Amino acid sequence: MQEQKTVYSYHPQTGEYLGPTQADRSPLDMEEVWLIPAFATAQQPPQAGERQAAVFRDGAWSLQTDWRAVPLWNKRTVRQLMPQIGDTPDSLNATPLQPPAFAIWKDEAWAVDAAAQQAAQMTAAQQRQQQRLVAALQQRKPLEDAAELGIASAEEQAKLAEWKRYCVELSRLPQQPGWPQLEDEAWPKQPA
Repeated sequence: MQEQKTVYSYHPQTGEYLGPTQADRSPLDMEEVWLIPAFATAQQPPQAGERQAAVFRDGAWSLQTDWRAVPLWNKRTVRQLMPQIGDTPDSLNATPLQPPAFAIWKDEAWAVDAAAQQAAQMTAAQQRQQQRLVAALQQRKPLEDAAELGIASAEEQAKLAEWKRYCVELSRLPQQPGWPQLEDEAWPKQPA
């Protein structure tokens, strides 16, 4: 007499097939009565194909679309999505095509939003310029104090002139051709 029987478990919320498990024979019944665990069934699930999941709902197995293993991006927000069983790219207004930086969905493909890219480059260049100006002003302050008090040495006065020149060069960067996409070599060198 068989003491165990293979049954098939499924997820309590989604109904997704989880795998085989065992049901034990009831010790109280002489007939063939099996104690099937919760969220399991004796019905064998169908074999799921690519992008499919076997799901147990309303007392029967069915095959549902399953895009969870495929990265999808929303065409409107350009954010990566976490699809659920049953979701499709069409139902989510999504695509498996990975977007580039500053992407917009146009004509069934990703395109680069030139205005957004330019704005981001401008912001990054301005932040870099501002950080360098702040650092330069911190270097200048003690030298300016010494010059104002009339106690700056010739070396300190020369160093102050270098830092002032550096600040002027930094402030003129937006007037250079190619701003804000300047190569590192185009940025002024900080005084030693």
